[in-house]
Amino acid sequence: MSIKIQDLTFCYKNFALDVKNLQFESARMTSIVGPNGAGKTTLLKCISAILPVKRGSLFINGMDVAELKGARRARLLTYVPQEHGSAFNYLVLDFVLMGRAAYHSPLSSPSATDHKIAREALEFVGLSDYSWRPYSQLSSGERRLVLIARAFAQNSEILLLDEPTSFLDPKHETEIMTLTKRLAEERKKTILITLHNLDAALKYSDSMVFMKNGGVFASGKAEEILDENLLEKVYEIPMKIIHYDGRKFIVK
Repeated sequence: MSIKIQDLTFCYKNFALDVKNLQFESARMTSIVGPNGAGKTTLLKCISAILPVKRGSLFINGMDVAELKGARRARLLTYVPQEHGSAFNYLVLDFVLMGRAAYHSPLSSPSATDHKIAREALEFVGLSDYSWRPYSQLSSGERRLVLIARAFAQNSEILLLDEPTSFLDPKHETEIMTLTKRLAEERKKTILITLHNLDAALKYSDSMVFMKNGGVFASGKAEEILDENLLEKVYEIPMKIIHYDGRKFIVK
């Protein structure tokens, strides 16, 4: 599903998000990058309706997000936070089953189909053997994979991932980025992911959005918009782009 933004604004006490015009293509992975405080997380929270947006500023396949409620919205999009601290020590399978809440009434129990979907989600992220482990006993990287599994079980068309690789070792970072790319390519999900790792964004993304000071500085396919001048303007330090083994790398 495609996303269209026009004149989207949101204000905190000392920060204002102002995105004039931006579109995300269906079944593509887009990395949203930029310095700390640029508005990346705020943008994702507005798109997911965690933060309120005004009518006529955000559309999913032509539907106004401000008018979508509850389960209908949950079936369209899922927001995956950077980290999740559960007040209860759920088993991994039970935690993933929560992603099915949008498909049944509040007092009903998960069905056999829900269990099947949850197990398939854990298999997709490579954690089939973790079903009966307590969520609190997992590593940070494993918890993030479980969060993605829960989002996958929710079966939304759009996944919004907020810095899923921060503070992870290279193995878990690669696993999450590869998995996210697979969701776009194989499952035709529309993926929006915020990142600080520019090399990962270049390697895995179909397009990039550079943000600064609450607005969009540049957007498009990396090969069309990325240059050293853009990087210096966004991050305010000189950077070099080097070519090695058929890929681009960014050197600070």
